[in-house]
Amino acid sequence: MKFKFNKERVILYLRLSDEDHNKLTKEQLSESIKNQELMLKEYALSKNWQIVGIYSDVDWSGGDSTRPEFNKMIKECALGNTDIVLCKTQARFARDSELIEKYVHNKFHEWGIRFKTVVDRIDNEKRETKKTSQILGLTDEWTLEDTSLNIRETFKSKRKAGECTASFAVYGYLKDPENKNHLIPDPVASITVKRIFDEYMKGYGLDKIANGLNEDKILSPLEYKMSNGSKLKIPLLKKYFDYNYIDKVGTYIINVNLINKETQILNNLISFNYITTDMKNFNNKCDITLKRYSLDRTKIYYSEKEALDINKFNENDFILIKENDTIPKTTTCIATVTKNLDRTHIINYQFEIKLKENLKHEKYYFEIKHHVDNKNTNLIFEKNIRRKMKWSEQSIKKILKDEVYIGNMVQFKTTTVSYKNHTIIKNDEEDRIRKNNTHEAIINPSIWYNVQERLKNKSRSSKNGTVHIFSNKIYCMNCNRIFSKCGKKDKNGLGYLCCKDKKDNWTNCDNKKWLKEDELHNFVLEKINNILNKFYDINILNKLNNKALNQDVYKDKLQSLEQEETKIITELQNKHIYFQKLYEDRISGLLKEKEFILLMNKYKDDTTMLEDRLKIIKKEITAINNQKETLNTKQNIFEKYRYIDKLNIEIINNFIDKIIIGSYNKEKNDRDLKIIWNFII
Repeated sequence: MKFKFNKERVILYLRLSDEDHNKLTKEQLSESIKNQELMLKEYALSKNWQIVGIYSDVDWSGGDSTRPEFNKMIKECALGNTDIVLCKTQARFARDSELIEKYVHNKFHEWGIRFKTVVDRIDNEKRETKKTSQILGLTDEWTLEDTSLNIRETFKSKRKAGECTASFAVYGYLKDPENKNHLIPDPVASITVKRIFDEYMKGYGLDKIANGLNEDKILSPLEYKMSNGSKLKIPLLKKYFDYNYIDKVGTYIINVNLINKETQILNNLISFNYITTDMKNFNNKCDITLKRYSLDRTKIYYSEKEALDINKFNENDFILIKENDTIPKTTTCIATVTKNLDRTHIINYQFEIKLKENLKHEKYYFEIKHHVDNKNTNLIFEKNIRRKMKWSEQSIKKILKDEVYIGNMVQFKTTTVSYKNHTIIKNDEEDRIRKNNTHEAIINPSIWYNVQERLKNKSRSSKNGTVHIFSNKIYCMNCNRIFSKCGKKDKNGLGYLCCKDKKDNWTNCDNKKWLKEDELHNFVLEKINNILNKFYDINILNKLNNKALNQDVYKDKLQSLEQEETKIITELQNKHIYFQKLYEDRISGLLKEKEFILLMNKYKDDTTMLEDRLKIIKKEITAINNQKETLNTKQNIFEKYRYIDKLNIEIINNFIDKIIIGSYNKEKNDRDLKIIWNFII
């Protein structure tokens, strides 16, 4: 039997959608959510209901079932902790007919919960409002679908124009304050991007680059964004963002938030914070650093004294700490003090905690005790423990492969199944939207293209974190297998190279003679310097300059292809509009079924042909741009060097595609060595 309370319990649910952010100012948004709350409170009091919870989702779509406060509210309903759910309108609860049907007309009945709205007067206890509720659910969903389609088309147009449509700028850039769809270099993060490319060109492996950045305490892209106030929603990283306790060695971030949802100003709010297993002492295995806090409202202290009384807070027992201060190991308690906290205002603070060892596999919780002069208050401190995200091989590789750093915008790399299904799917290369030279480059294009060639080779780094300068460059002339290191190294770190077929006991190749690394170094060095000497011959230089002038040929061809591309895109759009009219005529009866099918098939054939041609054009445009870049790269590389006295991985990658090693000739005491250059000599 269900327990009867003196008053019916009610949960208030409020929501502001992400669309509202485009229509309202920050002050209006705050006022809007306050007005919703005030309206629902007044209604609940007029019915003599007891308010047992207020849940509010801000900047969330009504079609999103992952809303955090929504799901907390649903959990309370499932546990039987309320009798009524009250909303301003049904659309505030959800704009998804499936969610409406699931909860309002099924689960809430099963749980004995009444769903009520103030404005559109939906009441799931009254049968006469069920159809109204279902119709509203459908029309709200149609509105959401139309809005989604309109947004997608708008974004598509912006992407084609080279405008950035991402919610956040990619690491290394900022959104231009004058134009949010334009990128400008971030003066801080762009230096890190340049460092990554520079170290990779010097032969550092991905792991060594990542470790170096972590050792220098340079924030990873995710941490950097979050430190600047970005509110990222990353479902794939959810498992790193929601810990109840700390038990594994590593670095964690603890965020604490308190919103004053009371009807009065809170006075002299004091909280004692503990990181421990027994709420008595801090554990000395943790390094704790204060990262940030609400400077305008809150002061944060630490104490080394025992038996502190939260009800008799004495400032003399505590020492004030500031941002980025590390708290001593002898700390027994961290205290936050807020003199006044107005209604709906927030206090928040963040700690970075590093657990160095945990041999006993203990669980360390973050606990809070609080005291406030206003005795009749029900304060809830929201705590979030998450892993601190560090630089990794994957994050370094992602930056090295991104064309954004040479001033090109490549968008629509991924999409979602629909406005309801947020599963991310990757788009094919030809479906991505590209626009070159849309913003200032951070990295020289010749360096970027050189890096792409190296990444294709998948070079492995050695124990010291560097890559061998000839890695994935040397091949056997007989079996086409790679030549790898073998034998001992000399005092200069140089050893021997031999065909990899040696590992198979020479079953497929007879090119058994090893080659000294220093001999190969000398051979390559001589060949490169010979090329440089020819380049600086004035006649050769003039020929190269004349060849550079021939880029006008590329220009005409490129212009012709781009014009055809624009024409086809326009034609596809017109055909889409034409088909929509056909469909409308068929529905209205102006067009017969057979005629409609014939015209529809003609539409499909025409659009397929145009789309196939569009893919070919895009590939040709990419090929021409690569040819232009190759010509520019050659000129830039040659002008970079006058004479080379020592080889490194950057020089090798600039000049050489591969080196082919022939069999050793005993009679002539030599072997064929052939260099395949990155350009026509």
